[in-house]
Amino acid sequence: MKKILLMFTLFMLGLSQILSCKKEESIPPVIPEILMNDASVAEGNTTGKKAIIAIDLSEETTAEVRLKWSTEDGSAKAGEDYEAVTGQELVFPPGLLYQTIQVDILSDSNLELHESFYIQISDLVNATANPTKLKVTIQNDDTYTAGKVTDGYITPDTYPGMTLIWNDEFNGSTLNTSDWNYETGGGGWGNNELEVYTNSPANSYLQDGYLHIKATKNPYSGEYNSARLTTKGKQEFTYGRIDIRARMPIGQGIWPALWMLGANISSVGWPKCGEIDIMEYLGHEPLMVHGTVHYNDGGHKYKGQDYTVIEAENFHETFHVFTIIWNENSIDWYVDYRKYYTASPSTIKYDAFRLPQFFIVNLAVGGIWPGYPDETTVFPQILQVDYIRVFQ
Repeated sequence: MKKILLMFTLFMLGLSQILSCKKEESIPPVIPEILMNDASVAEGNTTGKKAIIAIDLSEETTAEVRLKWSTEDGSAKAGEDYEAVTGQELVFPPGLLYQTIQVDILSDSNLELHESFYIQISDLVNATANPTKLKVTIQNDDTYTAGKVTDGYITPDTYPGMTLIWNDEFNGSTLNTSDWNYETGGGGWGNNELEVYTNSPANSYLQDGYLHIKATKNPYSGEYNSARLTTKGKQEFTYGRIDIRARMPIGQGIWPALWMLGANISSVGWPKCGEIDIMEYLGHEPLMVHGTVHYNDGGHKYKGQDYTVIEAENFHETFHVFTIIWNENSIDWYVDYRKYYTASPSTIKYDAFRLPQFFIVNLAVGGIWPGYPDETTVFPQILQVDYIRVFQ
């Protein structure tokens, strides 16, 4: 009997091992996930530039993984900015976790906005993916040389690959109130400024193809008057290349600005709406301008940089072109197409700068930053704007 029990036990153990082996052999292969991230590539200006995108598997598998991938247009266009790819197969042999795909970039020498296209994957075998699309950004790294005429720098009214979507050349006899608002009043405007803004032609007018904003001082009352114009609710933009040609006034306590505010300021307030100072200038520093962003990040924050010219090209006697190139993930500041500052999500809280903004052109008198007029300050002082142009 003991022998029979022993033989039965051995038989069951053997059967268990056989069943265990069969069970292990029936385990299906691991199904990995496709891992991929948005990518960027500098455009360059020579042939042979490629966007190289990493495609990874989340874990090893004993099965071959296959997929197909294609390019899709975004703001970047196939045949103009990159070479299209359709239905290209990518294979991961068992055990391989990393592959790359490559797209040819078509370089040029045009200073333009950053542009993006997409990689779409499909027809997955032995793998999953979420998401199935990634964005590739072509970062423009070209430069442009602004031209000069007798009274200063000037830029063209067309650029390759871009469309002029709005502009004001200030060529008429009166301000176009379909585009512009007058903001009036005093009260310091949050900066302890002295001026009272008016809609009087004594303080803003068009003449000889220029917008003139004139700051005046009443010789009897001592009151300062000036003008502040906005495009709020009339002309508002998200992204683009903005050129403003202007000549500055001069003197202690003189503070002109060419800037933008978020169109949602009435609902979220400042600084949550975001502020882009395309150009600020202090009249006692005629060789220097400033580019800045203001935003909310647990309270008011700001970052920026200044730009200085040589004495012969001061901002009072010579026209200059103030430019921003504003993309989804960066804003670049230029004077006469010399870049001097960049803001991006890696340096600031960028959310407000993915929403529409409107223009403000004003000439302040006094304030916390510039200080106040003194005996050296001569009135009137005039800010002249030749044009504002928005390209996309």
